[in-house]
Amino acid sequence: MQPNLAMTSAIDIPTLIHWMAGEFSNQAQAFENPPFFAHIRVCMRPMAFSVLGAPALFLEQAYDFAQDQPYRIRILKFVIEDGKIAVPHLRPKDDKQFRGAARDPELLKTLTMEDLDPMCGCGMDVTWTGTSFKGRVEPGKQCLVDRNGQTTYLDNEFEVSEGGNILDSWDIGRDLETEERVWGSIAGPFHFTKVQSFAMELDLG
Repeated sequence: MQPNLAMTSAIDIPTLIHWMAGEFSNQAQAFENPPFFAHIRVCMRPMAFSVLGAPALFLEQAYDFAQDQPYRIRILKFVIEDGKIAVPHLRPKDDKQFRGAARDPELLKTLTMEDLDPMCGCGMDVTWTGTSFKGRVEPGKQCLVDRNGQTTYLDNEFEVSEGGNILDSWDIGRDLETEERVWGSIAGPFHFTKVQSFAMELDLG
């Protein structure tokens, strides 16, 4: 059942995770502007509440032509901290062991807390705008990414709107000293639309 938008607030984890649970594609954007946007699939599958003691999503991001070879695997944990939604990130100690789990519920069921490492500094702080949820990487420049021999920090934000049908995401790697862009989109955020919902699988504890 779709949560009531009128009841949504800055600490409404059930609505946020309901909106995010699903598979998203930026096919229209990629076909319209292929020089700047690859065709990407983002798949976020609900995990059992018991794994982290909180609602969580297993995220895989992959090129459309290689959906079985995700280049990003994350676990998103949803908690309330200081009166707002925080989304700490974790990752499997062995990506290969759980590759494809976002599309294989039986494999996902084998994941335990002992299989995961925290990603310190890479979590998201989420706010409610009145019509959408906006997330931004926690401050401090602590989410470090090595790219082509250079250490950068991740400047990441997302917005999920229209009842979870739209997901915009923008990843930029910045120089630690100058804050200049080193890698990431130069043409704005990736614009995804939901092609499949997994909300019926949610376990909110």
